[in-house]
Amino acid sequence: MARPLKEIESLRIHQVNIRLTNAEREFANQQAEMAGLSIANWIRRAAFSKKPLKLKVSPLHRDYYRRLVGVSNNINQLTHRVNSGQYTKIHSLLVELQQLLTQINKALINDR
Repeated sequence: MARPLKEIESLRIHQVNIRLTNAEREFANQQAEMAGLSIANWIRRAAFSKKPLKLKVSPLHRDYYRRLVGVSNNINQLTHRVNSGQYTKIHSLLVELQQLLTQINKALINDR
């Protein structure tokens, strides 16, 4: 049994060729891989989609994000208590923790 024919509107019959530098090709390849798409499909979605492309998140990164959410919840609770005057010694520790979280955030951004 043969595959049913597609409607003429859904057929991709036009071809557009573009030239990329090595850096552009590598970037497109990385982005397509993270999105779980081929380069052609990634470029097509990036060009014609009104929504930003969602990237696949590795289980390792998902675990990091989950841990960071837990840390941020704890920080919010501690900050609330410090600001209400319950803990005075924790303030310096919170400043150090804020610097550490800033470094983690920069590392995650650079990892993408």
